[in-house]
Amino acid sequence: MAFDKESMNDLDLAALTKHSLRGVIALISRTFFLNLISFSSFLFISVLLLPTELGVYTAVIAAQRIVSFFTDFGLGAALIQKKDDLTQADLKSAFTIQSAVTFAIFIVVFLLKEDIAGFFRFDEKGTGLLLVLVFTIFLSSFKTIPSILLERSVRFDKLVIPQIVEALVFNFVLIILVLRKFGIESFSWAFLTSSIAGIPFYYIVSPWRIGVGIDRKSLGHLKYGLQFQAKNILATIKDDFLTVILVRLLTYAEIGYIGFAQRLSLFAYRYIVDSVTKVTFSAYSRIQNDVGVLKLAIEKSLFFTTSAMFPIITGLILTGPYIIKYFPPWANKWEPAVISLVFFSLNALISSVSSILVNLMDATGRVRKTLNLMIVWTTSTWILTPLFIYLFGYNGVALASFVVSLTVVITIYMARSIVKFNLIKSIVKPSICALFMGIIVFMGTQFIVKDMFTLVAVVMLGVISYSVPYYILAKKEITAAIGVVRKRA
Repeated sequence: MAFDKESMNDLDLAALTKHSLRGVIALISRTFFLNLISFSSFLFISVLLLPTELGVYTAVIAAQRIVSFFTDFGLGAALIQKKDDLTQADLKSAFTIQSAVTFAIFIVVFLLKEDIAGFFRFDEKGTGLLLVLVFTIFLSSFKTIPSILLERSVRFDKLVIPQIVEALVFNFVLIILVLRKFGIESFSWAFLTSSIAGIPFYYIVSPWRIGVGIDRKSLGHLKYGLQFQAKNILATIKDDFLTVILVRLLTYAEIGYIGFAQRLSLFAYRYIVDSVTKVTFSAYSRIQNDVGVLKLAIEKSLFFTTSAMFPIITGLILTGPYIIKYFPPWANKWEPAVISLVFFSLNALISSVSSILVNLMDATGRVRKTLNLMIVWTTSTWILTPLFIYLFGYNGVALASFVVSLTVVITIYMARSIVKFNLIKSIVKPSICALFMGIIVFMGTQFIVKDMFTLVAVVMLGVISYSVPYYILAKKEITAAIGVVRKRA
């Protein structure tokens, strides 16, 4: 039985465009309020938690991600990228493998919890948070198939519904418990509660009758998934496993500063770039044989992603030190994170381009190319980070991440070997406008900013100084986009 309601035979380009556009709009617009809540929650806990507590949380999250990627096998990506229609056997096999492996890993972590806690220097609460996070990996296996079915048909407008529920529950529980002085335990209860609460909603928006079994023919397509996941495992080794090792090199307070800078600098990236790449992975997969359409899709993705990311990151780099200084509840508490914030932000700016191109290679089945890229990034990160920590202290972590991101030139070369897209044309207008805005904001911070009120005034000036030239230079693209939205809404 086929499970693609709209296979490539009957899903024409117009329908794919409509679903893709609807998916991007859904992921960005419908999650705007939730991201605002999430960011507000982050600001809230950054006031109440000590840098040491945030450092423990950062290390535990890194450990959980390591376990998560080693239990995935890329099954979701393999099923999404598969050119043929999905069958019941495909879905049962994926679910069976995913749930069995994740539950087995939870048991192993539970049995070894004392050894793990000793290595990371976790206290009882930190260990409890790790166990909860690993258990939520098992719970996520029940969400995988409904998510895949929606992503295959590019229906992200429905997929955001259970994500909304989870985000609301998580942030509500987290804030309540932090206020009641639960500390790290607040995260444990928030993750567990939200993970359980979201499961029924996945089956409401994407019904699937759970089945168990493994089909040999279905396993044959896992080669792509294994290669895809090998790349993700290397990414985990590059980032999260490195964070885990940092507990042996740095204090938890220093890791807290790193975690604070990362989260603040990557907030816009996770909101915008992740939303775009999540949708375009499915869309690129469906049009991978039409080079002309694929070229146009890449250029549009690059243009609109950089149109949002370049001004946001430029503004954050220039105003971040003043936000930390003048935001009243912080009282300059996070001032030691300023340098890391700048370099992590530069990394996010460059990655907003490279992520689109890596997504292109993955979606068109060139996972071996991205695997090679990840080997280069991982090796470079593990060589540079210890060296830079020795030379520059904990800020060396952010500096190393920025230097590694400069390998974007390799990514561009590899992506253009697949599709001859015009990179300069795609990013030149956002770049010019962001540069103009940056000059205005820099002058404003030097001569106007004296407190939080004047800082807000300079930020608003920055918005205007970007929007006006952007409208002048990109009026054609803006008008076309508005027309498509009106036509497809």
